[in-house]
Amino acid sequence: MDRFLEMQVFNAVVDEGSFVKAAESLNLSKAAVSRHVQDLETRLGVRLIQRTTRRLSLTSDGQIFLPGVNLCWKI
Repeated sequence: MDRFLEMQVFNAVVDEGSFVKAAESLNLSKAAVSRHVQDLETRLGVRLIQRTTRRLSLTSDGQIFLPGVNLCWKI
């Protein structure tokens, strides 16, 4: 998988606050968005987003990782 795409999708999920909204903004399916985030988490070996049926929240590892992802888009 494309690592930059994984980070872009992760960033979109955080910005939009939803996998569905991120999928719409990136013109991807919800399944693709979920897969990209899961692949990123697997590659890093940490959970970045805590998912419940009602909301998403960043884990402590996600809070540490997010500023680095945002920095990539400013370069």
